[in-house]
Amino acid sequence: MKVLIVKTSSVGDIIQAFNVLDYFHERFKDIEIDWVVEKANLSLINSHPLINNAILFDMKTWKKKLLKKRTRKSFFSFVRFLRKKKYDVVFDLQGNSKSGLVTLLSNAKTKVGFSKKSIREWPNLIATKVHIDVDKNINMRLQNLSLIKKYFNDDKPFEIKGTRLKVSKVQEGILKKILLSKNLNTKTKIMVCPGAKWPNKQLSYETLLSFLKLVQKRLDSSFLFIWGNDFEKFVANKLKGEFEDSIVVDKLSFPVWQNLMNDVDLVIAMDSSSLHLCGTIETFSFSVFGPTKKEVFKPIGDRHFAYQGKCPYDEKFDKQCPILRSCRTGACIRYLKSEEIFNSFINWWNLKNNKILVKK
Repeated sequence: MKVLIVKTSSVGDIIQAFNVLDYFHERFKDIEIDWVVEKANLSLINSHPLINNAILFDMKTWKKKLLKKRTRKSFFSFVRFLRKKKYDVVFDLQGNSKSGLVTLLSNAKTKVGFSKKSIREWPNLIATKVHIDVDKNINMRLQNLSLIKKYFNDDKPFEIKGTRLKVSKVQEGILKKILLSKNLNTKTKIMVCPGAKWPNKQLSYETLLSFLKLVQKRLDSSFLFIWGNDFEKFVANKLKGEFEDSIVVDKLSFPVWQNLMNDVDLVIAMDSSSLHLCGTIETFSFSVFGPTKKEVFKPIGDRHFAYQGKCPYDEKFDKQCPILRSCRTGACIRYLKSEEIFNSFINWWNLKNNKILVKK
């Protein structure tokens, strides 16, 4: 069976859809999966061992240079490549107008997408012929999986495990060098990812610092601080200055980042791509949520635990706060107290370790 998946962006959304790849390869033999993706996320798709081909959809460049001859040439080259293979089925997991264009242009026998009740943008309905209802209040990973399982009338349980991304020999050397750092010579290694796409998804620096000091005081731990842009790098270096047993990790590709996560004991993150990446491996995670629902975005399973802040303005939402981008205070997360977060964390951590001891 030849399958095309359309999920072009963003990084977090793409990672949250990776579990469908494991499902396909567990349920079907001799399956081929291609994935349409935007340029910024091409390397991520290329690094996944269960994807046969990553198909570049360079919409941002095309929109900027709409009237250029080179743009038309690039676009029609994309269309030819997309239609070169006849797919048995295309799954539009994005559900917006942009992904609908890709789905419409694809050479597939069957085109499957979300129903009117579940769709992000209604024009997408024109591109798909099979429309499936999905509960928008369940975890994002289950929403993607639910669409596909419903299409195949599959009600059998499926355990989400995840797959390691491919790393080269050179990248393996980078991993070893990081883990052998003299500043990581502690019982517990914790990766800290303080960044998120929106400031209102991040803890304040003071709260994060206070929380990490409480963690280190209770646990024999060292920290690996991760960053994705210049501001996050500044924060990471500032935090490192507060902890002797810590390092700031150079900016990593997704395969190296994921494999490094797999070799630490815990990941501390916000609602971000780092948290979603941790959901593809076996490492434990503790995350802090504010303007988004942890039930919808937190990785699935007991090894992942999240603390949910409360809105002091009584905003109600099922998935994401309607004023996430415009709220001037971000109080649901930025006004949280480190002691409350730590108490939630340590209760879960102790319970987790007791369960591991019992199993052993």
